Amino acid sequence: MSKSPINPEAWQPWQLRELNQWDLNASGVSSPEELPEPTKPAVPCLEPQEVLEQINILDNLKEEAQRTGFQQGYELGKKEGYQAGFEQGQREGTEQGRQQALAQEQPIIDTWQKLLSEFHYSLDSFDTVITTKLLQIALTAAKQVLGQSTICDGTALLEEISHLLQQKPLFSGQPELHVNPAHTALIEQHLGSLLNLNGWRLVGDPKLHLGGCRVVAEDGEIDMTVATRWQELCRLYAPETLS
Repeated sequence: MSKSPINPEAWQPWQLRELNQWDLNASGVSSPEELPEPTKPAVPCLEPQEVLEQINILDNLKEEAQRTGFQQGYELGKKEGYQAGFEQGQREGTEQGRQQALAQEQPIIDTWQKLLSEFHYSLDSFDTVITTKLLQIALTAAKQVLGQSTICDGTALLEEISHLLQQKPLFSGQPELHVNPAHTALIEQHLGSLLNLNGWRLVGDPKLHLGGCRVVAEDGEIDMTVATRWQELCRLYAPETLS
């Protein structure tokens, strides 16, 4: 059997595109070359004038935003700066006021310190003199009150009570004559009848010192105790002794 010769043109290399083409033809779908191109949205065509207007609008908005931001920042910075300046001014004003007050008060403080220093110096210098003068006052009063023998034996007390009884009635009702109990017998002996005649009642009072008496009534009192006489004598002799 003889072999017939093979025509080279009858053989062609297989390509994937042909298979795809076959599949598309078999399914009734057109090939990519046959598919219509997608419709693109129509881009509006703007006139140059409209473009310029939009650009101007954008520029205006940008400038307005810049001005607004600048104004807000300016106001905020102004407020913060004012607050900081106020606080600094307040601190400086307070310190300045304090310094001025100290400057004004310093002379007064110096004057008082000087006076106090002089006063302490005077006290230190005259402490002995003052003590001596006070002692002289006490000795003078003691001499007047207790330095007489008539105080101890009651003679001076009898004279004082007799002098009170001889005066016009000082009190209404029945006055009480308070004396030390050690002198009641002496007064009853020498002035008992006179006391009864004037309506006085003799009362022994152990709180009273010897040589003193006190007349007590409903409408008044006469204090002739030793303590009161001592105070009066000190008051009378103090100016004379300290001068």
